[in-house]
Amino acid sequence: METSWFPRLVAHHPYIILMVVFAFSSICLIIPLTTKKLPDFSDPQMGFEARGTVLAQRLTAWHNLMEATKARGELTDNPLEYYQYIRQLNQQSNMHPQNYSLSTQGILRKKPKGKNKRKGKKHQTLLNGTSLKEASDEDKDRWDELIELKDKHDINIMDDKNQNHLNDFFCNLPTSSYARVVIAVDSEEKNLWSMEGVLAQCHIDGVLRANAHFSSLCQTQEHNSHKCCRSWSPANYVALLSNRSSCLGVTENDLSRVKTLLQQCAYYYHNRKLSPNCAEDFNCQKHVPTECYMRNAAYHLLHYLLDVNFIPSPKTEPKSKQNLTLQSAMLFLPIAASSATLDFYKAIENDDLIYGNFRVQGMQLGLKSTLFDRLLVSDSSLVLAGFLFVTLCIWAYTGSIVLTITIIFAVIFSLGISYAVYTLVLRIQFFPFMNLLAIVVAVGIGADDAFIYCKVWESGKQQKLSNDGLVHLVQATMKHAFPSMLVTSLTTAVAFFASVVSNVTAINCFSLFSGITVIANFFLMITWLPACVVVSEHFKLTTLSPLNFITRKIIRPLRSLGDKVTVGFTAFLTGIVIRLRWLWLLSLGTIAIICCIIVFHDPGLQLPDYIDFQLFHNTHPFEQYDFIYTRKFWFERYEMIGDDAEVLPLRFVWGIKPIDNGDYLDPSNRGTLDYDTTFDISNPKSQLWLERFCKNLRSQPFYRSTMGPLLSNCFIESLRSWMQRRCTDPIEPDIEYFPCCESSKFPYKPNVLQQCAAEVSGEIHRTPYLWIRDGAISAGLKFVKEPPLSSKALNDTLPIKVTPKIKALVVEYDSTYAYTLSFANMDTFFHQVESWMQDQLRSAPRGMRGGWFISRFQFYELQRTLHEGTIWAIGVSLTLALIVLALVTLNPLVSLYAIVTIGAAIIVTVAILILFGWKLNVLESVAISTAIGLAVDFSLHYAVSYKACISEKNIDKVKAALQQMGGPTLMAAITSGAAGALMLPSHVLAYIQIGIFLLLVMSISWIYATLFLCSMLAIIGPSSRFAQFEYSRLKMLLICFHKYEDDSVVEVDKDNNRARKAYKGRGMLSESTLSTSSSVCQFHCSELETLAPRPPSPSPPSPLSTLLR
Repeated sequence: METSWFPRLVAHHPYIILMVVFAFSSICLIIPLTTKKLPDFSDPQMGFEARGTVLAQRLTAWHNLMEATKARGELTDNPLEYYQYIRQLNQQSNMHPQNYSLSTQGILRKKPKGKNKRKGKKHQTLLNGTSLKEASDEDKDRWDELIELKDKHDINIMDDKNQNHLNDFFCNLPTSSYARVVIAVDSEEKNLWSMEGVLAQCHIDGVLRANAHFSSLCQTQEHNSHKCCRSWSPANYVALLSNRSSCLGVTENDLSRVKTLLQQCAYYYHNRKLSPNCAEDFNCQKHVPTECYMRNAAYHLLHYLLDVNFIPSPKTEPKSKQNLTLQSAMLFLPIAASSATLDFYKAIENDDLIYGNFRVQGMQLGLKSTLFDRLLVSDSSLVLAGFLFVTLCIWAYTGSIVLTITIIFAVIFSLGISYAVYTLVLRIQFFPFMNLLAIVVAVGIGADDAFIYCKVWESGKQQKLSNDGLVHLVQATMKHAFPSMLVTSLTTAVAFFASVVSNVTAINCFSLFSGITVIANFFLMITWLPACVVVSEHFKLTTLSPLNFITRKIIRPLRSLGDKVTVGFTAFLTGIVIRLRWLWLLSLGTIAIICCIIVFHDPGLQLPDYIDFQLFHNTHPFEQYDFIYTRKFWFERYEMIGDDAEVLPLRFVWGIKPIDNGDYLDPSNRGTLDYDTTFDISNPKSQLWLERFCKNLRSQPFYRSTMGPLLSNCFIESLRSWMQRRCTDPIEPDIEYFPCCESSKFPYKPNVLQQCAAEVSGEIHRTPYLWIRDGAISAGLKFVKEPPLSSKALNDTLPIKVTPKIKALVVEYDSTYAYTLSFANMDTFFHQVESWMQDQLRSAPRGMRGGWFISRFQFYELQRTLHEGTIWAIGVSLTLALIVLALVTLNPLVSLYAIVTIGAAIIVTVAILILFGWKLNVLESVAISTAIGLAVDFSLHYAVSYKACISEKNIDKVKAALQQMGGPTLMAAITSGAAGALMLPSHVLAYIQIGIFLLLVMSISWIYATLFLCSMLAIIGPSSRFAQFEYSRLKMLLICFHKYEDDSVVEVDKDNNRARKAYKGRGMLSESTLSTSSSVCQFHCSELETLAPRPPSPSPPSPLSTLLR
């Protein structure tokens, strides 16, 4: 027998391999860290969105359309105003060439000194006259003011009179821009709307204001810059309405009187008649009693400070069932909700925020992401502790500090190589927070492979090695360990890559990064690890050091004791598996069936019912606020998705293809608009069809009639109404409106529609009702911003005719459906409207067939994609793992049993997580993908070991597999599981969930692989030749590790005899002795002789060749 070149290179020149691999890995680790930006986890929710699905592409196209309609976009709702702006910009640049860089805002705010009379045709005077400019300037002034106020979280416009009412007590009005806490009761019997509750509010407010950092953060009073403003709380508002100086002066009568007032005013609030500035709105005062809008106190109490169940809407809760006890109340602090409150939060003592049966349950200080970033770094010490524990386990198992350090370096290098491929080769810009979970994968896979390789190596040693004996030992270890590493690495990588079927960006990135990490780990395990083992042997024999002293005096005795325990445990494990095989098979099989019911039927994989990604434990006050109390206060409900939070819009889009041409692996790259070239609204057939479409839409059961002007909702109807005007102005006969007047008959000619549509859009945008809607106009026509005129032409005084080009159309109405986080309700809404829309498009003319429907479906699509993607990922992963295992073992029964075991372990793991209350969000979906990758290892080790055993009896094959794989697999499970347990004290929910997940998946995978799979193989496992296929021509693939002679079996036997004689004198284990192994990862031959008699014919040269026969 001749040895191949690679084992010789490893045995004689290990340092060359170490230097090459070290250099390559270091380069891969350093280059991306120095040339690319470090990952940014400031927004851990980034990437938690669906991309590439039909609905996701519509959402992206809609987002791009709204972006393109903004000031810097390529589209405009009001083209004539845009052209007027271009014209004046050029005039300003010519008049003041030195001030050419004047800002747009400055130009628009400059008011003209006079008006020019409108003469000639309407479409000629729109560019040359200033009347439209005056209106647009005034609109812009108010627009800028509203935008500025919106950026300050919708602080209401209040005049001096109203401010004088409040300045003596409150500095300002409560808004979501301020920090706030929720005070809640411990039991339902208690009531915050009581004297005890008022005192609790005063006490907790005082504790918070006594914080050492409060004075440096608080908003101060105008007349006294050293005194902080008063906090907004129900108790303080009662004091205000009762003319008390502070909440401590409130009496029972005050509470009763204000409660009666709130009950009276609640009707007007819930019917949208009571507005936030009703004290200044004469229209509001016509419909609301005076006491309800006095100082706007009733509105602020109901909207901001009292929970929705205290005085609920009569529509949702009849009076007989109303519970008039206040269970939770909001307390606004006069400090901004921002990351600057971090020190303030750290100085808070939770024990002080309790008063009797009342306590602070939730907080919103505006620093959730900032605190998460800090804790992510500080709690990483727990991850390092787990890593250190794994290191100690490897040291105790191998007995070599050098080998332990090099194995840890292999784990780090695998992550570095993966990161280099991820960023430099694949050029993926986005690195989500979920990718950190790949560290768990690298540690688990790396430790598992290291334990197996070291077990094979130690089982092949007996005495002091010579150079020739070392070569043969290296070759034998490679032949026995590498196939098992290849199978486990390949199946694990395939399991991760299979998750790419998911359409969630974060899951796709994690799957790619983890799969590449597994492949990189395998590359290091076949190059770096063998060389490190050889160097470790030289180090043991030649070096004396304190570490060696610790190894010899502490580690080795412990290891010797561990070996004795392992022998006893292996015998015990083998005994209970073989003797109780029917018990394990039936009991674990029954548990798996029950868990299938839990996962797929009841309660099933629960979809998330909250939009925000949970960062901390459920008991954390930040999470309590976001996931419980945001639904208990009206202002949070409205701010969740807008003022009309309860209404789902019906949006129908034409002119834009529902295509996402951005990078699906980069959430910030959403591509560009893809225009539908077939769209033609100017065609008379399209006009008639659109009019019928709007009429049919309003007759549908999902249409909701809306009060107020709907000028832009279905533009063709607004255009027809506007076109009924006379062709000459009744006041100034010189002004002509032709062709945009009654002389044009519907359906209009294409050129008439395009021209008149631009003019009617200008009229609509001068409508004051749009200011109330924050200027958010999504419906109507969208015109392209192509400057039709040169600078010279724009400055010309001759009349100029402009015909803007229509690029898109949006028809929008309200639906009868309310926005909800329930997947079932949203799914019903989508399919009902989508089916109707597709029916309408069947009769549409060619220019209108490209329309599509969209609404607020972001969270609904994420729910749907997570559910379908996770199920598909599990199915595809198990199928690909079955194919890989079948190709290696060539035994369909063994492969099928292993896949059934892996599937059962995954199902049981998921079922337990469901019972723990986990819901299928992005982190949980990633955890399931990781479970698939980690659960395959143990079962595959046992399956390959069982297949490679040369015994004919099932029981003997199972005993051999247990003796060979029980120790390494248990060690791998203990190390990874214990590392997970060390992460449980973390404050970061992701670390806690990862720790729970590791504990579960490792323990359940090992139990099912050891007890369930081995019991199944012992009962119904195939014999060596039953259902066994062969590769007759693939033995040449072994040339990398072994060169076969073309002689007969007799010549092979002669070579084996010569090998025995050559090494007998040195006490070195011979090649043929190692070749009689019955597994890929083999113990000493003598351990097998007690299990099965040696066959009369010589054994094949390697276990892999046994698999390929």
